Amino acid sequence: MPETPILPLLDPPAGAPRHWLLGFSGGRDSTVLLHALACRARHEGRRLRALHVHHGLHPEADAWAAQCAAFAAQLGVPFEVRRVAVRLVGRGLEDAARQARHAAFASALCEDECLVLAHHRGDQAETLLLALLRGSGERGLAGMRPFTHDARGPVWRPLLATPPAAVQAYAETHGLRWVEDPTNAELRFDRNRLRHEVLPLLQSHWSGAGAALAHSATHLAEADALLQTQARADLAPLLSLDGRSLALDGLHALPPERARRALRRWMDDAGVRPTRDALERVLGPWRGQPRGRALRHAQGRHWLRQWGGRLWLTPRRAAAPPPMPVPWEGRAPLPLPDGGELTLLGAPMLASPLRLAFRADAPARIHLAGAPRPRRLSDCLAGFGIPPWQRESVPLLLDGQGDVLAIADLAYAPAFDAWLRQHRARLAWRPGEAGG
Repeated sequence: MPETPILPLLDPPAGAPRHWLLGFSGGRDSTVLLHALACRARHEGRRLRALHVHHGLHPEADAWAAQCAAFAAQLGVPFEVRRVAVRLVGRGLEDAARQARHAAFASALCEDECLVLAHHRGDQAETLLLALLRGSGERGLAGMRPFTHDARGPVWRPLLATPPAAVQAYAETHGLRWVEDPTNAELRFDRNRLRHEVLPLLQSHWSGAGAALAHSATHLAEADALLQTQARADLAPLLSLDGRSLALDGLHALPPERARRALRRWMDDAGVRPTRDALERVLGPWRGQPRGRALRHAQGRHWLRQWGGRLWLTPRRAAAPPPMPVPWEGRAPLPLPDGGELTLLGAPMLASPLRLAFRADAPARIHLAGAPRPRRLSDCLAGFGIPPWQRESVPLLLDGQGDVLAIADLAYAPAFDAWLRQHRARLAWRPGEAGG
């Protein structure tokens, strides 16, 4: 009697969330993994759930969801279907469906739960080949990680070292039935062409090609981890306290390859995918520009900006509507259009209500405490080191005559400064996310 094939699974690392949410497409690989994990979860006292994302892109999608529900019920695994809208704006179909699926996973994940995906060693080999063909760097060539954190949350891939033949043998031995999505055979998709044409050709000449490619991805992942550690060390002394800007002098002092990695690390940490063009601008043409010249370059939904010897990342968005002319008495924090707020500390309320305004609606000149004569408001804002794109959103407080009494918590008119000192009070400005 033939032995039952063993399905090798990678263990989650120590400290990983205890419970599991399996992304269950109903295909062979996720069906096998759900079957294998159901017994293990019961034995280890873990909660296992299965989530099927319904893209609504195929006539059989409802039948696939029903088949998934029936199999999960057979195993006693809680099951959920989430329907998503696949939006093709600026994306291909594959990418749009992936983005919708990722958003569904992120919203479904519970506390102390990690997302479990059924990628195996063959998928890893395909990922490495795709990355090579796209000219990716070491991060892309490292392929998928067995355990990682991304926008979806913690992600575990227990089959990543398992050859596809072992997955197939397990499915056949246990008599498992799975969904056959016909789009998986369509050669117009890059990954399918690699799977059905390129990899079989490679393996016909080099029988261990799939395993060798997966091993290379593992070695590259180790190299990438070392490089990322170096990048974070290079980045640390260059960051502002809030992490929103980066010192250019320190960046340019690094060797070019380390500067690129540090810059890429900073943008990645901010959730912005850096393009080669952006990196080349910062380390090339922008390098010789005057410090006072404001430069910007679009990066998806953000602007990469240079000004005052620093780099900034700000969201691209429409200007916030002007505030309603509601008088502020200081009893509660004053909400600002950019999501920030202005607060009076040390006193229960102001001596008289003041009006919120911004530079476009304020007098051109202001008399500040300690200054011999009035100054231009624009000069004051520049002197405080406020970047040009943020100056329109700096909150100003005006009195009944329309005179500026306060530039946020940065400077005050003489009378208002005296009142604050008398009451041992002060203003506190918390800016929102800088955009524009």
